[in-house]
Amino acid sequence: MSETDKYDLTIYEGTAWYYSRYRPKYPPSLLRILRENFQLDGTGRLLDLGCGPGPVAIALAHLFDEVLAMDPDDAMRAEGERIARERGIGNIQWQFGGSKDLSRELGQFRLVTMGNSFHWMDRARTLDALYDLVTDGGGIAVVGEGAPIPPPPPTRWRAAINTVLKRYLPDRQISWEPPGPPPEERHEVYIARSRFKDLLSYSESFDVEWTVDSMIGNLYSMSFCSRRVLGDHVDAFERDVRAAILAAEPSGILLGEPPEFFA
Repeated sequence: MSETDKYDLTIYEGTAWYYSRYRPKYPPSLLRILRENFQLDGTGRLLDLGCGPGPVAIALAHLFDEVLAMDPDDAMRAEGERIARERGIGNIQWQFGGSKDLSRELGQFRLVTMGNSFHWMDRARTLDALYDLVTDGGGIAVVGEGAPIPPPPPTRWRAAINTVLKRYLPDRQISWEPPGPPPEERHEVYIARSRFKDLLSYSESFDVEWTVDSMIGNLYSMSFCSRRVLGDHVDAFERDVRAAILAAEPSGILLGEPPEFFA
């Protein structure tokens, strides 16, 4: 089996441009939490697994000698490499691969991060493989946007978007809709069962102000709602989403959904 046969490389096809521009940015406090808990001082190596366009790898690069950013999506890595180059960050190696490619040949890491990627992996197997790659005193951090469990009722504008999504994508699971993952499928449960110890959990709510355009861009960054998935319906979908949002919120400024991150 070839390397490319291991992954469905179409899942995020065409989303990298939207992902890097329209996904919510991690708050500055994330850097402080990771730096303090793992005593990061500019030395050692970071593995950012399922790096996407590099929001975590790029933000943390200055805290390490070297960063290995791995993702099976070529366009995602290319977008991350472009951003890093524009910012003058030169200590990130961008490599094809993912959780199925973990081996001792990658070397040792002071920290392993997984952003909005961990749920795509065989989490138990991934954690077991990572344990042997982390140096003494190091660890892993799962960081991502999320919502309280169970999710709160949607805002008027989110409900309007959901109605349009269900019309165009009736068989697709909308990730932010209730009831959310069952308790036994939470990331924390998998980590607690692994060989990693001293599990700490953080959450912080922060406001994100969306516009109609940025919300549509965010939708196009999703695997279930990409322009590729919508196909010939993309123009009609965008028109209907725009109309639905403005009917629910005529100002076009969308508030009321503070996401969370955890590490």
